[in-house]
Amino acid sequence: MIDFLCIGAQKSGTTLLYEHLKEIEELFLPEQKELHFFDNDKNFIQGLDWYKKHFANAKKEQIKGEITPAYIFFEKVPQRIRKISDNHDGLKFIVLLRNPIDRAYSHYNMTNKRQRENLTFEEAIMYEMYRLEDYKEMIDYSYISRGFYSEQIMRYFKYFHKKQFKFILYEDFVLNQEKYINEITSFLGIDKKVDIKNKVVFQNEYEKMSINTKIMLAKIYEKEINCLENIIDLDLSIWK
Repeated sequence: MIDFLCIGAQKSGTTLLYEHLKEIEELFLPEQKELHFFDNDKNFIQGLDWYKKHFANAKKEQIKGEITPAYIFFEKVPQRIRKISDNHDGLKFIVLLRNPIDRAYSHYNMTNKRQRENLTFEEAIMYEMYRLEDYKEMIDYSYISRGFYSEQIMRYFKYFHKKQFKFILYEDFVLNQEKYINEITSFLGIDKKVDIKNKVVFQNEYEKMSINTKIMLAKIYEKEINCLENIIDLDLSIWK
């Protein structure tokens, strides 16, 4: 059915990744970046035929995949992927991860820009646990929750082997896009070097997070980052 999934994380460079991978002829990605098949019940109940139609134009020899950053966050996704995948032992997962503090604030500003948020960032993180009651709210308001990557990744390790995963830090990816695109294509089984040009990563202009809020979030995520470091075998000192 499919050969790879980029499962997230949100606000961690997945759009940049999509733009690069779409240009590689050996790969096929749907025109719609985020299919939300495995995380959104409304899509999932439509069945595999609904999902497969997004790959109908793929050539037989192309490596097929899709990018939906919500897949890392929702608990039911790994089991759903395992259950319906006809290639679960060969399926590859790409995981882009960003400093959870920066990710949370970027997420908040995106939701605010879309006019779906009327609280300040400090209010939003204070009341977050009371707001996450349905799928829509989980998508919009899960600012802090999404940053606990270790638990989310361990859910995948229940159903898939660690060797099936490629972990990349957003902070490294945006600075050296060609290096990491070539690591990804090699991971996916393409044995030639891909020449690309770095795409500009635009930083939205918004008010800086207060230093007190940043210190508070650093304390919240301190143990999480240490735990994650052991799970994914990457040096996360850039986040500390």
